[in-house]
Amino acid sequence: MSKKIVNPPRLQGLSRLRVRPKREKNTIPCGQEMAALLGCWQNHGGQTDTAQCANLVAALENCMKTTHRKTKSENTINYHLARLGKLL
Repeated sequence: MSKKIVNPPRLQGLSRLRVRPKREKNTIPCGQEMAALLGCWQNHGGQTDTAQCANLVAALENCMKTTHRKTKSENTINYHLARLGKLL
């Protein structure tokens, strides 16, 4: 003899299910190249067109061309928990 559950049990006291994502270190892409270039400009009187800083400008441009930004995935755990919360 099997019983059908008419009303499934609900979680008590939880109005919304949510998981906090892990915090990632905020790393600045090309940060070292940018700092080196700004330091070079500061050492040469603030002139941005000096020949001494040309190799640092090229290094920064190369880094910015090769670095790609991360895209956030669409279906996160919070999305699935929200869907589960609607069913409960």
